[in-house]
Amino acid sequence: MQWIVVTMRQETGSNLTIDNKKVSIQVKLGGLSFSADKIAVAEDVEQVEFLIDTPRVILAPREEVSLDTASDLLRIVGKPCRSNEQSVCSELQSEIVAVIAIDADALQTIVERWGSRASFTSPLLDMRHSEEECLTVDATDKVCYLRLFRSGLQRAGAFEATTPEDVLYLVTEWLDNNATPIYIKGSAEVVKLLRKYYKQVICE
Repeated sequence: MQWIVVTMRQETGSNLTIDNKKVSIQVKLGGLSFSADKIAVAEDVEQVEFLIDTPRVILAPREEVSLDTASDLLRIVGKPCRSNEQSVCSELQSEIVAVIAIDADALQTIVERWGSRASFTSPLLDMRHSEEECLTVDATDKVCYLRLFRSGLQRAGAFEATTPEDVLYLVTEWLDNNATPIYIKGSAEVVKLLRKYYKQVICE
């Protein structure tokens, strides 16, 4: 698998692992200012997966999701597509599906360039430690993804978060005690702050 990190400045990551069948591309800011010009994907790659980093995403059971209902689901939970956005879904055959609002121009570019090879996913779908009683946190530059596991997935959400204090506030809202293990991917500053208030903060 090859990872290419796409930011506002279209920087490409250098720490890559390669799989001839699949390329994964991380797209920040929900695709805002996305450009395909600096992304080189070999013609023999079968799947081009776009990991959309945005708080405008929800998870839903497979039976509740279709391409026709995706926009309605976002609207119902208070994340309706804006005038410059369209909804996309992760793999519809999976038990849990991510419904994502993505910049419409970025989506058009992706479809025109990669067609049926393109697929979409979200960091919110990361179900690591799902067999434990815990909270998992992924804190990117602008977004905080949380998943609470208690006898399976109890709750999942994505929120705007730009400071360690934002992440702390969200964790405090989600946990009713300070003993629940927290697995976190994020900056050292976030980890240090959480460890002041919670007994088990494991940096990944």
